[in-house]
Amino acid sequence: MLSRRNFILSMLGASCAAHSASALTVKNVEYISIAKLAQTCGMRWKTTVENKAQTVFGKISKMDFAVNSRAMTLNGTTVWLGHPVVESGGMLHISTRDYFKTIRPILFPQTNGTPKKLFHIFIDPGHGGKDRGAMNAKYRLTEKAVALDIAGRLGKELRKNGYKVSFSRLDDSFVELPDRPAMANSRGADLFLSIHCNAAAPSINGVETFALAPRAMPSTSSAKISRGDYEKYPGHANDEWNQMLAYYIQRALRIATGSPDRGVKRARFAVLKGAKMPAALVECGFISNNGECAKMMSANYRQLLAQTIASAVIAYHNTLRRISKK
Repeated sequence: MLSRRNFILSMLGASCAAHSASALTVKNVEYISIAKLAQTCGMRWKTTVENKAQTVFGKISKMDFAVNSRAMTLNGTTVWLGHPVVESGGMLHISTRDYFKTIRPILFPQTNGTPKKLFHIFIDPGHGGKDRGAMNAKYRLTEKAVALDIAGRLGKELRKNGYKVSFSRLDDSFVELPDRPAMANSRGADLFLSIHCNAAAPSINGVETFALAPRAMPSTSSAKISRGDYEKYPGHANDEWNQMLAYYIQRALRIATGSPDRGVKRARFAVLKGAKMPAALVECGFISNNGECAKMMSANYRQLLAQTIASAVIAYHNTLRRISKK
């Protein structure tokens, strides 16, 4: 009897084989139809707006796609694709690589390989020392101070739940970016979390979580693949776990904070590239937005952020345990 993991893989293989004769390729990127995606996932699909929007749905999961968009929703949480959705003959298509690197790691974590052990968590409070990060002029609040406080609270929450915790900094000191994942690697950590606040135009707010962009896929901030996107980094060994971890964190933050959901995104940040364990970078809100900054001024809100991230790590760990038992 086939295991669920092997069944899914065999279904995808059959689906792609059937699709290959009429494969859709756009700008050298191979695409799979929404109908094939639904079939592969054991789900159904429907058109919600003709030629513009389609939904894939099952008993416990639902995915929404819109033509020309790189943002999809998975069970209500925004997840950014590497390539835009395209339309052909009334059917929407997503890139085949997005199925493997963006969607499948979340929907079918049992296909991500042998689950990673999780005990030692390394927390990296962003910036510090001479690097204050972003700053809100009205409240005179710096990113480095907020990140350090949230990180400390997160460490306490994780320790209460039995995890070993290490930090890249415990005070207002400066640590070079490459040294942060290097410290986690040298200490044998099992998970890497980098804590930050965002900055942009004053009107922008919301939470977002980053995973390392896989090879041959553009970062969320880039419209197309560049030559550097093919470079391999240590963090790529955990592409699937990175994506799953980022999703769990973003989903939890969206629900707990009620802030605009800016989604699970991809980037090639130095702290993510060098981490040899599953890693995510969390943007806890926009310090440049006065409303969001006012919330971050509150110890209760910073505690909420810390507890929410900790709960997401525990949920991620529970999924690892469940997979290990199968």
